[in-house]
Amino acid sequence: MNENILYNFLKNKPSFLDYDDELKLMDIMTKLPMSWFIKNKDEFICALDQLHDSHTIGSGFLYQEECDDIIFDNFCEWLKEVNNKTGIATLIYIKDLSSEGLDEFRKNLRKDENTDK
Repeated sequence: MNENILYNFLKNKPSFLDYDDELKLMDIMTKLPMSWFIKNKDEFICALDQLHDSHTIGSGFLYQEECDDIIFDNFCEWLKEVNNKTGIATLIYIKDLSSEGLDEFRKNLRKDENTDK
């Protein structure tokens, strides 16, 4: 098995991933066996850091539609599983990657857009 799976996906990508690449990266990660994460912890954490930064600092969350909330929430549940099965500290990413709080943000955004008209 190619050990640099996540590095290879990310190597030609910008520091802040496009939203579609965020989704692809999460899909790639969730299909890897837990043993891969233990063996490639640094690569995994680097990829998680880039995903986190892209989604928060890079404003990927602005592109997250309500229909994608389940993808991020399932990913966060998967991060809990990774934490529990491997001992890798993944819980720190959950708050910023979950859809919690986005409904309120979207409601305020729509309200602001309506008052600008």
